[in-house]
Amino acid sequence: MSFREKSAWIILVTLIVITSAYMTHMQQPWTLAPDPSPFMFYTLVHAVILYVIVVTVAHIVIGVRAPREARAPKDERERLISLRATAVSAYVYAILSMASIFTIHFGANQFGIGYLVLLSFVVAEVVNYAVRIYYYRRG
Repeated sequence: MSFREKSAWIILVTLIVITSAYMTHMQQPWTLAPDPSPFMFYTLVHAVILYVIVVTVAHIVIGVRAPREARAPKDERERLISLRATAVSAYVYAILSMASIFTIHFGANQFGIGYLVLLSFVVAEVVNYAVRIYYYRRG
């Protein structure tokens, strides 16, 4: 498994686990009109900080285990995989963020729309790294 495939796995798993934990600790995670509270903001900040720490430490560990591979520049195949995955995830993000905005017709307030747009970004990144892993595995 290459360094960039390991990196994609780390980011994918960390993103899914921390987002799941974040959504379960929200006070009103599935309502379209959540009450604004400092708890929601602080939970989001803690989730982002935890994500950055976990991904950084994991990348340091895999970089130390294979330093030459970690410093190697991307080849054509890796650049093509990155472009394809980004193209797919861009469509996912555009569709989900537009759908988030249309939830105003179902009673969503600005906080609900904001969190749905944030969630659509996270889903698009999950798709991005899942597609990368698929193409790395496909060969």
